[in-house]
Amino acid sequence: MSSPSSICMFFPLPDSWGAAGNYIYLILGLIILLGSGEYLVRSGVSLGRRTGISELVIGVTVISIGTSMPELIVSLQAALSGHPDISVGNVVGSNISNISLVLALTILIIPLAVNRISLIKDGPFMIFITLLLILFSTDKLLSRMEGTILLSLVVIYSVWIIHNSRRHERLHPQHRKIPAYSVSVTLLIMVLAGFGLVLGAHWLVSGASGVARSFGVSERVISLSIIALGTSLPELSTSVMAAIRKHADVSVGNIIGSNIFNIGGILGTTAFIVPLKINDRILQFDYWWMFLISGLLLLLASLKLRLTRWKGALLLFLYLLYLVLIFTKKSGV
Repeated sequence: MSSPSSICMFFPLPDSWGAAGNYIYLILGLIILLGSGEYLVRSGVSLGRRTGISELVIGVTVISIGTSMPELIVSLQAALSGHPDISVGNVVGSNISNISLVLALTILIIPLAVNRISLIKDGPFMIFITLLLILFSTDKLLSRMEGTILLSLVVIYSVWIIHNSRRHERLHPQHRKIPAYSVSVTLLIMVLAGFGLVLGAHWLVSGASGVARSFGVSERVISLSIIALGTSLPELSTSVMAAIRKHADVSVGNIIGSNIFNIGGILGTTAFIVPLKINDRILQFDYWWMFLISGLLLLLASLKLRLTRWKGALLLFLYLLYLVLIFTKKSGV
């Protein structure tokens, strides 16, 4: 992988800053991600109100796609550069951290009510597309055809839920709320916030990877932990800000939508452009962690339709256990 200054195409820091540049990238990236996540939530909710789409669907589609852009950029760049472990590990690690770290921390801050529609429709589709990815990968190759299928499923699913949401809002116009911004201002904020998410994640991943490489960590472990954490920070900032602003549907929907889009949109697009070789350890260990964490989320969410602090603590414990296993090589290199 390249040095931080070559990876960070946007506003690179001077090479003379050396190792200190990694930490500067990391800190600046985190700050930009948090601010961008705040405004993505505001503009996304405003867009939903103006177009007659529910906050849940906005969270599952527009916001989840926006916060998944860092994963898409990292995965495409890694695949085109001949680093399939980073491309696949980034998505798998992000899906694991989205639930067991991002959502867990959000719940620990503010317990969330679970939307029944999301539990019945979006959750099972997340499980389905996860299992489909595992099935496609059994030959240790994600082909162009398989990538096309995954991508097509996400497009069809997104169109379907948007159509149903608009139909529901037309039947129940009394539920609509006044949007915060005009259309032009909303779109401008979303574009700027999206750019901020990409830039912030780019800087953070660059700095974190530079530090991690100095310790001789494998690409698989870096992608599953450091890079996945960095690219999941948009989801973290967006979900926390949404929860604080009492938009629980955006918070939970963003996580489920991001995991769906990560598999179908990101791995689907990447495999369509460059077929991906699947690391044997990712197939045998990390895929199944992703599946089990996703299933556990649905189980916990179904209990009284509320995600409470003890559930968040359980998910966070599992994430820390996962990190221990991959860093101590209990799961293989």
